[in-house]
Amino acid sequence: MKTFQTLALTGLTALSAPAWAGDFVDTRLSFVFADDNVLAGAGETTPNSPNARFGAGNQNTQFYDNFNTKFSGFESLSNVVLYKRMPAFFEGLTTEAALTLLVLERPSGGVDILDNSSYVRLNYQPAGWGEKEGLSLTGFPVSADRFRLGYAYRISWGGSPIFTNRATAAGVPGAKLQLTRDRWYAYLGGKTALVLNDLVLEQETLYGVMGGAGWDILETLRVEAGGGFFQKGIVPGLANQGIEANVNAAGVSGQIVYHVGVPVGTSIDFRLYKNDPEIYQRFFAPEQYPGGLSYSVSLEGSYLTQTLEDPDTFGATKPQGATAAALQGRAKYNLWRFNVLALYRSLSFIQFDVPGLPPFKDFPTGTELKPEMFFAVGADYHLPRLHLTPGLIFGVQQPASFRSPDPSLGGSNPPIGLTGTRTVVVRDANQLSILPAECGGSTRCDAQAIISAKATFRWDLSESVAAVGEVYYTYDTNRTTFEDDVTGVAQPNFEKPHALGFNTLLQARF
Repeated sequence: MKTFQTLALTGLTALSAPAWAGDFVDTRLSFVFADDNVLAGAGETTPNSPNARFGAGNQNTQFYDNFNTKFSGFESLSNVVLYKRMPAFFEGLTTEAALTLLVLERPSGGVDILDNSSYVRLNYQPAGWGEKEGLSLTGFPVSADRFRLGYAYRISWGGSPIFTNRATAAGVPGAKLQLTRDRWYAYLGGKTALVLNDLVLEQETLYGVMGGAGWDILETLRVEAGGGFFQKGIVPGLANQGIEANVNAAGVSGQIVYHVGVPVGTSIDFRLYKNDPEIYQRFFAPEQYPGGLSYSVSLEGSYLTQTLEDPDTFGATKPQGATAAALQGRAKYNLWRFNVLALYRSLSFIQFDVPGLPPFKDFPTGTELKPEMFFAVGADYHLPRLHLTPGLIFGVQQPASFRSPDPSLGGSNPPIGLTGTRTVVVRDANQLSILPAECGGSTRCDAQAIISAKATFRWDLSESVAAVGEVYYTYDTNRTTFEDDVTGVAQPNFEKPHALGFNTLLQARF
């Protein structure tokens, strides 16, 4: 009986101990009321635009939003982190590990729990080296998705999807060896994935190798570069014909950053979560305005290539190149903040992880390809007494598109609505809008520029709760939906180009 009382007392003591807030890192509870287009009702657009409702998603964002994250910002989520760091039995060696789980609430009320790049790390620090210097080995037992190439998240690559979505069920673990000194770093790592081989009908191991380095040439100037090589299995379509055609991908990325008064920023979706009490991290602390001028400018680019099926030669493959570039500028002057963002992505880069369009195929010779390009500028001003920050963003986008030389959209026996060649707008990976065959008497339709403007405000009610409002207008003449013609055959028709939407958000972050 005495033993039971001791155990009960111990349990109550543990429960009454103050919880370390870092156990739940980047927790966001979002209460949203929004309408992505008040000018349209249910069934009038593609994708569908219901009336104003509680809840929002990617459909409520613009092309310049969330450039450095994979989330829309409207999710309710948390990262549960169990972290431990201890000195080893050997001088200079430190061990640490973090079990980090993403807890993501679905609109239905269900909860998805996913590994968020949990890791085990060994760090060796020779005598005389600085606190942040050392040689570290990091192992990712389940998912190495946060170990990526590239620098802005929108054009990063080499994450788990690099092996295509056929590898996600078995996980994509990996390892990274990094040497860090005061003004430079270098790393080498690798990943593996299990993917079905369509010839032997068994899973096989695919490998990926990654490496990179960075150097602070000056206190204000950093240069970084990285590259990788990845196996993606074999072309399924050719395997069904008994032909083994390997799909391999490789590429390089580089970045130059000039920064004054602010450190080099990193996407939160690149960082490894920890809840070390000695290094308390607040990922979404209210913005600080120390006064004066601070700014950063970064320019990055990537060139990738992969082997895909050659649609012009039976049983053959060919390399397909892919390019991307991004310019980011951020400045803060007293209570003002300014942002400039420019992006270039080739169509093959957008579809790189699929891979190709259609999957595992290159574009036929003669296909007209146009890249995605956009430019956006924004500014906001902070009112300290009201804890209010109003702002404005304006952007112009030329969406990616392609036009095949042959009428291949409808297959070998296309319906009347899909005869002839057409322009297809690609908004993101596998997000397509097929344009009509003719535009105002013209024999063809081409993708047109998209214009968007957004007014924003953020009202900080406390250090952890804020009210956010957005009103945006978009002019997009590439919107289409399929409707039956007089013969009963569905074919693409233009929607109204105007869209007016709003997002209101009450969000707690802790």
